[in-house]
Parts: sequence; C-alpha cells; structure tokens
Amino acid sequence: MKYAFLLFAFALGSCQIIFYDDDPSYWDDRDLIVGFYKVDEYSETTDEYFNYEIDIVKSCCNDNEVLIRNFYDVDLEVYGYFSGYKLTIPRQYIGRYEIEGTGRMENSHLNMSYVVRNPDVYPASDFLSATAWRVTY
Repeated sequence: MKYAFLLFAFALGSCQIIFYDDDPSYWDDRDLIVGFYKVDEYSETTDEYFNYEIDIVKSCCNDNEVLIRNFYDVDLEVYGYFSGYKLTIPRQYIGRYEIEGTGRMENSHLNMSYVVRNPDVYPASDFLSATAWRVTY
C-alpha cells in the first residue's frame, strides 16, 4: 500500500497542469501614440512657425486607425494609420482641405511631414513639418 501511495504521489508530482486563457492579453500599437500633444509646426511654403495643441485618440472602427483632432490648428479631425512607430495620413478631403502625410513616433514625440491644400488661399499648397511633444496620455 505504501508503494502504491508513493507511486501515485510521484506520478502526480511529475504532471504538468496547463491553463488556457480564452482571452489573451492584446497589444495595441496605438497605445504608443494616443495622448495630448503640443505641436511645433514649420511651414516650408511661408517660412513661418506655429504652435498649437492636438489630441490623438483611437478610432472605434479599425484596429490601427487613429484620429488627430485640431490638425493644422483649424479644428480639423483627420484619420491616420499607426503601426510599428509609423503614422500614415492617407489623402483625405475635409471641407475645402486636402491633407496627406507621414510621421514617426520616437520616444514621447511625433515627427511629421505633410501637405495641406486649400484652393481658397494663396498659396494653395502648404508643405509642413512638425514635432508634436506628448504632454499627457
């Protein structure tokens, strides 16, 4: 009887118990970019500097889509795709504005270059570069 108990204890001790989680933790690249930013923007077209704030939030609709609020400091909300530290702002038309550009997240700041076209002003195309510094998440 003792041997049977020892054999049972040894067999039980050598077993491996594995738990499967039906809801594994999910990593979202957008967590790296969402937040409130102060923007230092430079217009290569007019040789002027501008300072304003933007807010970047996750979109409800696509896994890698973000919304940038107050883009270009004219209260525009543009969408972009963020993946692997890279931001892509595809060509989009909002009112009279046509916008497209790219960006890259580095530490707590976002470097962007983009063009904004508006046929109602001269010059119609504004080529810009900006550094956005994250203030809060």
